Order: sequence, then structure tokens, then C-alpha cells
Amino acid sequence: MKDNDANLQINLFDAEPGTAPYEHKLNLQKITEQLLKFGLSPNQTKIYIYLGKYGPKTAPQVFKALQLPRTETYFILNALQGRGIVNAECSSPTKYSALPLEQTLSTLVNTEKAKLDTLTQQKSDLVQLWNQVPSYVIETDETKSEKLQMVQGSELIQIKIKNMIKSAREEILMFCSEKDLSRFYHADITDMLSDSLIDFRIIISPAQRIPPFLNGINKKAIKLMPSINSENQCFVIKDHSEVIIFLRNAVHPSHNPFAVWADSRSFVDSMHMLFGYSWENAEVCH
Repeated sequence: MKDNDANLQINLFDAEPGTAPYEHKLNLQKITEQLLKFGLSPNQTKIYIYLGKYGPKTAPQVFKALQLPRTETYFILNALQGRGIVNAECSSPTKYSALPLEQTLSTLVNTEKAKLDTLTQQKSDLVQLWNQVPSYVIETDETKSEKLQMVQGSELIQIKIKNMIKSAREEILMFCSEKDLSRFYHADITDMLSDSLIDFRIIISPAQRIPPFLNGINKKAIKLMPSINSENQCFVIKDHSEVIIFLRNAVHPSHNPFAVWADSRSFVDSMHMLFGYSWENAEVCH
């Protein structure tokens, strides 16, 4: 029976293209990518999936099947128990089992919500303590300097763009691919633009038509550049004061966006000129 379990594990986790289990392997890779977003490590995810798909196992069965270090396996099993997504059965030797995926996701989400609630409660206290300590920096024209910040990951970049929209006084200019715009839409960024009182303009490049999810936005604020072959250009400009430029956008193979934010006047002006030139040469939506 042990040999059969080992063969099944190899077929599923190490399946080669062209074999029957290979499609299942691809699905497990997608599941792994999503579980990593919940704060699990690669090996924690691997052990959870193994227990979830092959049933209760002892620690030796786990580290032998997955070829993981013995000490690390015990540590991970204890960590997964601590997170409430793996149970230890009362047996000798001890067997470990995974909670159903739906229940696991609910547990992980509730844990993150509890952490967020705690941080929110602590926020005002921390701000109050911070304000009690006097500042000894006197900012003058000589001490003011232009800033540049690296921003990595969709969530942090989206937060940065939302803050730009909230603090904008005149306009927001956006140049992006359809995939970037889709991410902005699902992050409610396009809704923020529509609901705000500031002017905004969007250039989609490349694109032949307005994406269906933008049907509620004023078409006069959107232009298309169908002839551009490159999809890797994306930037957002706030007024004449800030710009965020994607070095890796939504179409990058890594699926991990990376951007640079700056408030350099010369930098912002250059990107503003680029947007203006692109707007003049883009096509009006019909």
C-alpha cells in the first residue's frame, strides 16, 4: 500500500507533460500560487495539499513522500496546526489531516481580518504617541528634496495609485494596457476615478475597443492606441506633482508588478509631455 501511495504522489506532483495526471499537476500549481498569497510558505502549501489529497498521514510518511527534511516537516506540521488548518489525530503514531479547502480559506481569511482589526485599533494610539514626540527638523527650501520610491506587488501599487487619486486636485492621467486596466477595475480604482470630481483621461494601448467593464465611464475620457505592439507600458500621473511608472506591469511573465513612484518635477513633466503626445495621436472611442 505504501508503494501505491508513493507512486500516486509521484504521478501527481512530478507528472510529465503528455501523461494523464499532468493536468492535475497544473491545477495544483495554480492552487499553490493562490495559497501563497494567504501567507503560507511553499513547503507548508505542499504539505497541506498532500494531506488534503492523500488523506491522513504520519510525519514520516509526509517527509518521505515529499522528500523534505525530517525536522522541517515536524516544524511545518506544528505550524499548520497552529494556524488551524491541519489536525493531529489521536493515534499511535500520530496522523495529521488537512481541513477541507473551503474551511481552510475561511480560517486564513478570518485570521488576516483579526490581524487587520488589531492593527486598526492600534493605529490611533501609535499616531498619538508619535505626535507626543517633538520634531526637530525644520524644513527649508534647502532641505526639501525630490523623492523616489520603489513599489512592488499589485496591492502596494494599487494603494499608491488610490492615494494619488484621493489627493489629486486637478487631474489623473493613465496610460496602460487592457490587462493593467482590468486589474485597476477589480481594485475599484476606475470607480474611484468615476466618482471623483477631478478630471481624468485614460489611454489604452494596445486596444481596438473599449473593454466591456468600462461601459459606465465617459467615453470622452478614453482613447485607444491600436497600432502599438508593446503591452509593457503603464504609468499614472497625478496633477503635475507625482508619477508612478511600471517597470513590470500586468503582462510581465512574473505576474509580480514592480513600479517606481516619484515626485520629481522634471520627471513628472517629461511623462506629462509623453502622455500629451500620445493623447494627440490616439484614436477617439466610438
